[in-house]
Amino acid sequence: MFDPILVVVCCAGIGLTLSYLTLGSSRVPHKKGEDDESNETGHASRKRRVLIVTAHPDDEVMFFGPTILHFTQREGALVYLLCLSTGNHCGKGRIRCQELMESCRLLGVARENILLYRCDDLPDDPSIMWPTVRTANLINQYLHALDINMVVTFDVGGVSGHVNHSALYSAIQHLVEEEFLPETCEAFSLDSVNIFRKYSSLLDVPLSYAFSSCAFTVDFKHYAIIQRAMRAHGSQFVWFRKLYMIFSRYVLINTLTRINT
Repeated sequence: MFDPILVVVCCAGIGLTLSYLTLGSSRVPHKKGEDDESNETGHASRKRRVLIVTAHPDDEVMFFGPTILHFTQREGALVYLLCLSTGNHCGKGRIRCQELMESCRLLGVARENILLYRCDDLPDDPSIMWPTVRTANLINQYLHALDINMVVTFDVGGVSGHVNHSALYSAIQHLVEEEFLPETCEAFSLDSVNIFRKYSSLLDVPLSYAFSSCAFTVDFKHYAIIQRAMRAHGSQFVWFRKLYMIFSRYVLINTLTRINT
C-alpha cells in the first residue's frame, strides 16, 4: 500500500532535481530570416535586437528577469526596454524612474537603451485600459526606429491580471494582425500561469521547460542578479513583494509564446 506522504516527497524530490538540472538552460527562437541570410551571405547573421515592452518600473525584473539576462549576459544581444509609464499611481513616479535605471544597470541594459514614456493617455492605473491603437502606434515607432527583430511583452492575462499589462498584449497583437511590424520582427508574449504554478518556484521549472518551445531559466549567479535588481526598487520592495521574489516562478523561468494572427 502506497504512503501518500512518501509519494509527495518523492515527486517533490524528483521535481527539484530536474529543476536544478534545467536551471541556466534556454530554448531560443531563431531570428526571422536567419537561415536565409546565412545561406545567401555565408556569414553568421547580425546581433539580435530585442525590445522588452513593460507597463511600469519593476515589471522588467519581477516578470522578465530571466529573458533579459539571457539576451544581455548569454547571447550578447542588443536589448532595449520600453516602459510606458513612470509608475506614478501612488505619486512616486520620479523615484521609481531612478530605481528603474539602477535595476536595468544590474540586468545589463545600457542606460541609453532605456526608453521611459511619460504620457497622460497611459496612466499607471489598474482601473484604466490603455487605448489599443494609440499604444500600438507608439510601440511601432520604436520597433521601426530601432530596427527591432524580436519584441517581448505580457500576454492577455498580464501575469498579475493588471489591465495595463494586458493592454500591451492587445497593442502588439494589433500590430501583428495588421502586419505593421518590421519585416524581420517577431512578437512574443510572456506566459501567464495559474496561481499554484505561479508561486511554486523551482517545482514549476521542469514542467514549464518541458511544455514550452521558448524558455529561459537562470543559474544561481543570475538569480542573485535578479534579487539585487529588485532591491533597487526600494520604494516597491514591501513585504509581499519580498515573498513574491522568494516563491515566484518568474524569478527563475520565463516561457514565451509567439504572437500570431
